[in-house]
Amino acid sequence: MEKKREIGLRIRAHRLERRLTQEQLAEAIDRSVETISNLERGVSLPNEATLVRLAQVLNIGLDDLFKERKTGSSKQPIEFFRATEVLRALDEKKLKLAYRILKAIAEG
Repeated sequence: MEKKREIGLRIRAHRLERRLTQEQLAEAIDRSVETISNLERGVSLPNEATLVRLAQVLNIGLDDLFKERKTGSSKQPIEFFRATEVLRALDEKKLKLAYRILKAIAEG
């Protein structure tokens, strides 16, 4: 996965952990909702000032936006958000199949 996308997924993960909407995060860092959406989808990269504000508001270090999370953490691993993105792209029939497969794995 490309770096912009990875950083975007990390921003999204930290935002969701803090139970913030894109609107709330945008207001907190004085950026538009469109900017937050573009960052999270990997369409664009944050500039230095935005990175600093994101880190402050999300209460993380700048390096947290650039490094993989350690496994065993109580927080959602980045793979959770990658899987979410894949599932969003599926049509209804494939989504139902994916659900049955995931349920079988979870129960297995």
